[in-house]
Amino acid sequence: MSNITSIRLPDQIRHKVQIRAKMEHRSISNLIERFIELALISEDNPDLPLQFIKDIEEARTEKALGLAKPFKI
Repeated sequence: MSNITSIRLPDQIRHKVQIRAKMEHRSISNLIERFIELALISEDNPDLPLQFIKDIEEARTEKALGLAKPFKI
């Protein structure tokens, strides 16, 4: 169950988030939640580039959806 929390964002940031949410076909709250999750992971792993973290999250999602293929070395 989600808790509702109100936050105030400067107009410039709110506008950028609205645009990005439309581009990614997400709700504003869903996009902010994703940004926060990525920020927390980034803070816990400062040695990893953000794009690498995004790629890992994308791979986890693909695996959960059954789209992953075994990789043989």
